[in-house]
Parts: sequence; structure tokens; C-alpha cells
Amino acid sequence: MHHTAHYAGDRLLNEYCFTREGFEEPFSILYLYHPPTGEVESMPYTGAAWGSLEKRDATLLQRRHFRSSKEQPQGHFISGRTPIAFNDDLTYGLCHPAELDSAFFANNDADELFFLAQGEIDIQTLFGKLKLVSGDYLILPRSCPYRFNFSSPPKLIYVEAKQHLSIPDNFINVRGQLKMDAPYSERSFKCPEWDAELMERDEPVSIVRKRQGTFTHTCYSNNYFKMSGWDGYVYPYAINLNNIQPKTGRVHLPPVSHLTFAGGGFAVMSFLPRVLDFDEHAVPCPFYHSSVDCDELLFYHSGDFTSRKTIERGSISYHPSGIPHGPHPGAYKNSIGLKQTNEQAVMVDTFAPLFLTRQSEGLEDPDYPTSWQEGTS
Repeated sequence: MHHTAHYAGDRLLNEYCFTREGFEEPFSILYLYHPPTGEVESMPYTGAAWGSLEKRDATLLQRRHFRSSKEQPQGHFISGRTPIAFNDDLTYGLCHPAELDSAFFANNDADELFFLAQGEIDIQTLFGKLKLVSGDYLILPRSCPYRFNFSSPPKLIYVEAKQHLSIPDNFINVRGQLKMDAPYSERSFKCPEWDAELMERDEPVSIVRKRQGTFTHTCYSNNYFKMSGWDGYVYPYAINLNNIQPKTGRVHLPPVSHLTFAGGGFAVMSFLPRVLDFDEHAVPCPFYHSSVDCDELLFYHSGDFTSRKTIERGSISYHPSGIPHGPHPGAYKNSIGLKQTNEQAVMVDTFAPLFLTRQSEGLEDPDYPTSWQEGTS
């Protein structure tokens, strides 16, 4: 029973409630050997510069393209991040760590979404371990400590969700089960596994915590993560693009048909290999459109990106609201008659305008805005 004495042998365990929205929303309860309040030293952490974001100078309203392949491995999973765009609801950027770090990280400002574009990662968290492979999404609830382990530098995009991030409400029935027409089921997800190496040992650990853009390094003389177990509804989880079911229709479906996750002020869509529209007069290529209430960031993961020129694996297109966008010249007509697509891409649509960061300048393709001109190769 919750809130009653639990023992490991004759040792009284410490009940730790990990909650959302105060005590009214989902929660988990962990049974720790040591109180989670046992820090012995706290100090400012200066190894990460992405807590404070700098806007680029006023920029022209135009479509943009960032090449993530220009980003070289740097730092570790805490310090090695390059923010590209942000607003009051989220920060979007790259994480391309070069080295490991023994410290854990807990983001108290945001839920975090990672998408692993390249490599493999063994992630250790407060709730257990997960193994990530290319094409995996990872969702980490705010304040959950974690660290990455890898043998070669991975490439990820990340989103800090400052309000919330979760499975969309319309995918879930009133009893809490995923509906049959959701793009995935409970068995599609990876959940944390018991991590004996972390949870059964007793040695000092440290956690870097981010709060209001400031980082604090906290040290514990005992193992913060040593526990007998946990249960509940709040924990990290992962899902691979290959385990998400795409949708198709008689004619081209709007992006919301490919919804994967919902955040406060934004949505995440997954574009996947699928059979294309089956009406005999259908134009499979995306139609030209102005999303007048959305800014769009689209990460190209794999496949043939037939509607775009100059795009490569790892490209990020940024199409701000206020200017129409759509396929490049020739792509609209050339798509007629196509029966399937094999591309994989991850899109984030925001409902408030994005600001670009100074760090984004070095990744930008200056020729992209003119690539819609007729006759441009």
C-alpha cells in the first residue's frame, strides 16, 4: 500500500513520490535506500552554455535550410548541445556529444524529447535503463535524472517541452487504453528495464540540474539511485519510427494525420514509408500551403525526399508562418502516378513564432530560399 512502511530486510526504505501537476495528475512512487535529499555539496555548473538563448539579429521572412551534418561532435550529452530555434513553449536543437560524462542530468525546466538520427545509446535513468537505436524517439519526464552511454558519437535532435509532452489525448480511450486507430499500441513502446549496475550499487553520484536556465551540480555521498523498485505512470519511454503505423487516404492527407506526440504549444509528426493516395487523379506531393498559425521544422532522417531539392539526410528545413511553402519546381507534377514513398522525417509544428539562435547561422544553407525559382537546378 502507498504511504506505508516498506522494508528491504530490516532496512526501512524511503518512499519518493515523483508527481505531475502537483498531486493531481499521473505519478510514480520509488522506494529508495537513501533519502533523495542527501546532497553533500552543490555548486554552479558552467559546462553547458545552452541555458541562456541568444536570438539572431532580425532576419528576413524566408524559408530556410540547416545542414546538421556541419555540426561536429562536441562535449558530452549535457554540454554538447546546439540550440537552433526557440519560443516560450520549446527549444529545438542538436545534440552531438563526443565523449561520455559520469554525471547525470535532470531538466527541471522541461520534458525532453530526443530523436536518435544516428548511432546507439544505452541510457540510464532514475527508472531504469533503455537501449536506443537509430530512428528511436525518447521522451523523458521533467526532473528525471539520466545519462547517455555510447561507443561512438551519436547524432540526435532534441526538444525541450516547457509545458508538457505526451501521447495525444485523442489516441486514448476513457479507460486510459490506446485506441485501435491510434498509430501505435502499448506493445510498440520500450519501457525502462531494471538496471542492477546502477540501482544495486552503493557509491557516490552527481546530478546536474537545470532550472530557469541555470545549471547546478549536486553531489551525493551515497547512491541516489539505489532502490528496491518503483511503480506508477510517470517514466521515460521510447518508440522507433518502424513501430508507428502510417496513414494513407484517397487523396493527400494533411500533416495532422501523421501526429505522433502533442506538446504544450506544439505537435510532433512522423512521415513514414507508406502507400500513397489511391484516387486516380490524386497528386501525392504535398500541396502548396500557408500554415498561418504554425512555424514548421522538418528533420529529414532517411529515404528519398522527392518534394525537395538540395535536401540530404540530416537536413532541417524551417518554414515560418507568413510565407507559403510546398514542393520544389517539377516535384508537384512528377509525383502524379507515384504509388508509394519510402522517406522518414520528423516534423515539429509550433503555434507561436520561433526565434532563430545565433548558433543556427553556421549551419544554414544560403541558397535554399532561391531553390523555388523556376529553372533552378
